[in-house]
Amino acid sequence: MRKKNKGFSMVEIIIVIAIMAILAAAMAPMLIKYVGKARKSRDVDTGKEIYAACIRAAVEMGEEDITSQLGSSGSVLVRYDTVLNNPPQNVIDYAFDEFGGIPRSASHKDYYWEIEYDVTNKSIERINLTAGAGSSDKFEVYPNSEVFLEGN
Repeated sequence: MRKKNKGFSMVEIIIVIAIMAILAAAMAPMLIKYVGKARKSRDVDTGKEIYAACIRAAVEMGEEDITSQLGSSGSVLVRYDTVLNNPPQNVIDYAFDEFGGIPRSASHKDYYWEIEYDVTNKSIERINLTAGAGSSDKFEVYPNSEVFLEGN
């Protein structure tokens, strides 16, 4: 009488596991890159939302000159753990009140949102992620986010 073969041999299982490990190792870098791009995209979207929220805040406050609320330095640094005034007293308070606080960067830890504005044109020029005052480590997330999404 012949025996019936009831499954896979140990060698066959080891070969299948080895093939799966090779495929996983080949796909891991692509998956890591995809996750990084998704985080950067989230920061770009947040930068756009911050810009729009600042404009809405100025309208809500009845301010034609948004920079009168921001000061004469040309930029404002806002970190995720900054305490906002409650009730809101300026454009930044109103803008981030929509978010329920200041959002963290999805792609960089302990970075500030930097709102750069032109005092003469009375408009917001760009939103950056920056490591802090005086740092050269700066990433533009609005309006020219292409370099941020493709690079670094």
